[in-house]
Amino acid sequence: MDLEFVETAWAAKERLRLSLMASPDGQLIERQLVQPDGMCITIATRLRGADDLTEAVASDPHRDVLRVAYQRAFERHERLLRERAEASGKALQMGLSDLDSIRATRSEPRLAHLVSSVLDRRGQAPVKYIFASYQLSDREQGISWCHFLSEGCFSLLQKFVQRRWYMNDLFLEYARSNSKPCRSDQIEIRSAGQRQAFDAFAEAGFAAGAISPARTAGETFVAYLLVAGMGDARSQDLMLRRRHTLRVLAAELVEWRAEARARAATDEYKLSARDIEVLQMLSRGMAAAPIAQVLKLSANQVHRRIYPEIVEKLRVRHISEAAKAARDLGVLGGSMRAGTSR
Repeated sequence: MDLEFVETAWAAKERLRLSLMASPDGQLIERQLVQPDGMCITIATRLRGADDLTEAVASDPHRDVLRVAYQRAFERHERLLRERAEASGKALQMGLSDLDSIRATRSEPRLAHLVSSVLDRRGQAPVKYIFASYQLSDREQGISWCHFLSEGCFSLLQKFVQRRWYMNDLFLEYARSNSKPCRSDQIEIRSAGQRQAFDAFAEAGFAAGAISPARTAGETFVAYLLVAGMGDARSQDLMLRRRHTLRVLAAELVEWRAEARARAATDEYKLSARDIEVLQMLSRGMAAAPIAQVLKLSANQVHRRIYPEIVEKLRVRHISEAAKAARDLGVLGGSMRAGTSR
């Protein structure tokens, strides 16, 4: 099991969740914030040692609310290190390349380990990266969900979330309209808020980095891989010469994250395979009669039984809202691909 523990707390009307996950390759700390309007923001970072966990606590504006959860995280972290030392040499061997192994795992900690391993073996040291995933929506701020996977960036991401820079993310803006990797210092900065965010990223080493966009086929799931550089032009040029690796890695990660998002939402809302099938048909604009024909039911059964069950599960007011809710949850994703130019 990946999940070592999960603790939930409340700060005003915001729900907080802190969890620790572990695999034979290492540990991952994850902090989730759910706002009153349902907007969900998750940051996860690979723990390289106790110092990373200490940094996570120090940078968390809600550390007092999550004090007990962090204490438990430290205890579990130390115990896992002891267990790992005792089982030295017994780590999981998948027999695949790191990139191929991304498809083969459902483990969040192992995923983080594989990303670091891919970058490290391609000479992208020091390994410091952020993989940001956004679920786009027609809601006012344009996003309904975002997830950040990182190494060595927990305090930076805490600031990013606390100051709501995700609302006007300059890297997301680039990823929505471009497919090519580029130097992070070549991205156009259009507002004072974006300048503040970029300066914070630059201080963390990302000014001399590279960004590689990716997105899913429906372009409702947009992501980017941001890799820190060595701080000089030579490092940036080296990363861009290896942009194929960055593009493939970003494409693999966006597919992995979209599928994980769909699985999690399907489980949380207890959606059956038939529910998903009906929602897909609704998203294509099909009415009850043709849906009933596909399901080999009567239109009356669809109206009186199938629709009410879906409405209840998705917590919407009417079946007309169901397809949009399902799209926002990411459960209607089709085949995935890396971003292409518009």
